[in-house]
Amino acid sequence: MGVLIMKKSGIAALVVLGIAVVGMGAWWMTDQHTYSSIVDTAKDVKKWEADPRPLQSDAAAKKQVAQIKQSSKAASSLVEAHKMVVIPGLRGAWSINYKTKKVAFGNDWVPQGVTQSKTHYYISMYDGRHKLNSIITQIDRKTGKYLKTLILNSKAHVGGITYDQKRQRLMWSDDTGKGAGAGFAYVDKPVIDAYQASESKQPIASKRIPWELGTRTSAITLYDNQLIVVKYGQKASQHSIVAVPLDKSGLPKPVTVEQMLTLIQKVPQAQLREDPLNAALKAMIDKKMINSYAPGYPRLQGVAVTPNGLTLLSQSNGEKPGKILLRIPEGGNWSNLKFTKPEAGATVINVPNSVEEVGMSTDASQIAMVFESGARQYRETGSMFHRPKYMDRLLILSVES
Repeated sequence: MGVLIMKKSGIAALVVLGIAVVGMGAWWMTDQHTYSSIVDTAKDVKKWEADPRPLQSDAAAKKQVAQIKQSSKAASSLVEAHKMVVIPGLRGAWSINYKTKKVAFGNDWVPQGVTQSKTHYYISMYDGRHKLNSIITQIDRKTGKYLKTLILNSKAHVGGITYDQKRQRLMWSDDTGKGAGAGFAYVDKPVIDAYQASESKQPIASKRIPWELGTRTSAITLYDNQLIVVKYGQKASQHSIVAVPLDKSGLPKPVTVEQMLTLIQKVPQAQLREDPLNAALKAMIDKKMINSYAPGYPRLQGVAVTPNGLTLLSQSNGEKPGKILLRIPEGGNWSNLKFTKPEAGATVINVPNSVEEVGMSTDASQIAMVFESGARQYRETGSMFHRPKYMDRLLILSVES
């Protein structure tokens, strides 16, 4: 009798184990299919274009935003009235192979920057495999419809992008690496309007300005005839916010390593030994290479500035919700870059994880923010037991108040 009971127990355990194995297998297959089904191959997307389809449903994207707790009623009201626009290309997009100069397809595009003109959103992306030229997708602001892809001349990180409404010009950071330092590229609206990658079969004709004062640019924006540049890095000393003067044509002046070395050589050695950073900064301000400098916040990614100087800074926090910090330049201007919190209204807005740049509309009525979590290399991290949340849309908030 005891033997029979033991046999029955063993059979039951085997049945339970079998069910568990089948269940785990089904779970694994579902997980694999879920993620593989949102990755394109070249045949899925028209050549020279980007796939405009989302990765997830509207309901799933909205739920993700709704679940984030806010620290104030003002922040809650801002987020509750949000809008969303799908980021094109996360499933896949065409570009040009940087080495061969031939058309090529990629499905590992990483969103970095966003900016707005009166009529369009522009989203910058780089190839996560570092083989294809970076791209900027153009979206109709009114309809949210993807219009076309601007293929750039380099594989740059394109962390920063901004639109000069006065001069009808699109500008982006062009940090090409390999010791070349930072730089800014730009193209005017008539060139954008005329460009069709399927016809020219080459990158859009842009111009580049070397700015070797920095190496890694996270965001750029325009304010009061200045280019505001956010620099990032692994160390706290590498985080900074810099205001760069613009010339009469609205462009920053080139800065080379040779110019920097010549400038530093003229700074008294005693000052350099005592306080090298501030001594160098003072020399650069005196020479009008920059207007001002401030240490950046940890994990700072994006910046936008309203006409009255209110500054919005985006901060990425891994898998935790990101933050939009609202700050006011001390003294009400950008000559002394020390920031304080506003006395009323929201001072922090919590947003989905992996937030990158924020882009202000030309009338300062809304900000759009972009997230890199929708990129394949980030959304596929982990395993079926834990997958990170991802955002495949621009999150757009009204900031008129």
